[in-house]
Amino acid sequence: MAENLAENLAGNIPHIGPMRWLEIAYAQPDGGIIGQQRIADGHPFLDHGRMPRSAIIEYIAQTAAAGISTHTAAVTPGGHISGMLIALRDVTFYGAARIGDTLNLHVAVTHRLGNMFRCHGQAFCNGKLICEGIFSFAIRGDKQH
Repeated sequence: MAENLAENLAGNIPHIGPMRWLEIAYAQPDGGIIGQQRIADGHPFLDHGRMPRSAIIEYIAQTAAAGISTHTAAVTPGGHISGMLIALRDVTFYGAARIGDTLNLHVAVTHRLGNMFRCHGQAFCNGKLICEGIFSFAIRGDKQH
């Protein structure tokens, strides 16, 4: 069952306002996280009707932040996190997302060392894999800023 990010995990993604792009995310029984977002015409990063690759990476990172927040809630009072994407590895693009497309984002935490996380992230559009790679994050356990 999908849950609206604003109802459950919105406070755990360190972005606010116009940089919080992800609207829907829900946890999977295996600990992974699924995100979903329709690309709207007014998105500030659109380039001639297409999402640039950097924006696809940001969508995967926001999905990962929602998932990582569920892993850090036990060590972080209130479950609030701040952190950053610190490394990308083996990121490959196979396609693009355009206005009106729906991105389906899949992220799994594959390794953890303290507050460092490595995740495998994928973005699908119209049922086709358009991006995948390894994303590493450093998380601070304090309130978002």
